[in-house]
Amino acid sequence: MSTGEVTDAGSAADASAVRYENASKRYPGSDALAVDGLSLTVPAGEICVLVGPSGCGKTTAMRLVNRTVELTSGDVLVGERSVRDIEPAHLRREIGYVIQEVGLFPHRTIAQNIGTVPQLLGWDRRRVAARIAELLDLIGLDPALGDRYPGQLSGGQQQRVGVARALAADPSVMLMDEPFGAIDPISRERLQNEFLRLQAEVKKTVLFVTHDIDEAIKMGDRIAIMRVGGHVAQFATPAELLMSPADEFVEDFVGADRALKRLALLRVSDIDLWEAPLAHVGQASAEVRAKLDGAEVPYPLLVDGERRPIGWLSHRDLDSEYVPAQPDSPLGPVLEGDDIMRDALADLLQGQSQYAAVIDSRGRIAGVLSIEIISDFLGSPAAEMDEHSATERPRSAEGASEVSRDGERE
Repeated sequence: MSTGEVTDAGSAADASAVRYENASKRYPGSDALAVDGLSLTVPAGEICVLVGPSGCGKTTAMRLVNRTVELTSGDVLVGERSVRDIEPAHLRREIGYVIQEVGLFPHRTIAQNIGTVPQLLGWDRRRVAARIAELLDLIGLDPALGDRYPGQLSGGQQQRVGVARALAADPSVMLMDEPFGAIDPISRERLQNEFLRLQAEVKKTVLFVTHDIDEAIKMGDRIAIMRVGGHVAQFATPAELLMSPADEFVEDFVGADRALKRLALLRVSDIDLWEAPLAHVGQASAEVRAKLDGAEVPYPLLVDGERRPIGWLSHRDLDSEYVPAQPDSPLGPVLEGDDIMRDALADLLQGQSQYAAVIDSRGRIAGVLSIEIISDFLGSPAAEMDEHSATERPRSAEGASEVSRDGERE
């Protein structure tokens, strides 16, 4: 491809890595650098979140990619091409851009807004219409809304249209500048989840700017925490940031509850569970007592014929010759493998229980979770490993609830 040439955006564009090479920016009249020697690589198809306090240069760093801010020194490469070698207008048509205020044209319909870049690229009318229909379906909006104007849509709907417009020409890179910052908390979580669902399908390289560390941890495959002066304090996965902050600044920025944040990235099935000695109604108590020697869980779990848990047996239960049908201790919390670990810990604490039975999709016992297991995990090297990409992590039931075709909760 020759320098400055525009890709054929009608075919699926592969995601491109973004590489900063000692990139710096000094604004005219300023003695200080807004971005100072930034060097990092965002792998193709990943979400990189730039986060930090106001004035740290995160938005400036992002805007260097599409040359809405020009480099003072250094370079930024999209794929193998320097942005310096691409004519700015062409570059911006190749890169999707979503901003907090959405920026939809109020005098143009939703369909016309989505089709803006394809029209600028000279696509024919039929091709543009097909792409608009495809994107309305992808973001879950009723096709009838295509004839409405932005002012007739809710803030959340407008934000989804903004994402669709950024995806219209199938860019290899997307820039997102606090895209959900102006949305109410419930809609914000819903839109975050919706974008992660879209990302699982489209697999773009995304640079995402936010000031909210919780949003960064949720949305990022990698996070660059920046400090004032345009320096990167740490560039790592969410798990690495939470369990091994590079310095006091990062530790303070991530927050004192970083262990709980780490648990929010995990499912119960991500941790090795313990096995409890199992007992059946009418079984000889002596057989059950024999299972307790060396058992990971010091209490037997009563199960039915299908291995579905009933309750915990006490020592008094086992004083009888045979296992009773009604155990002394109630079952307590019951968890599933897909439950979020943070919520599982809350269930254990609320139930004042040391142990919780974990069941499979058929309700059969799959293992036992305990507060001790969680504590041991957080103190182990395994806690620093992020096994899930941003699109594969668990999401809360509230944020994952279904939305209707017009974007409102059903």
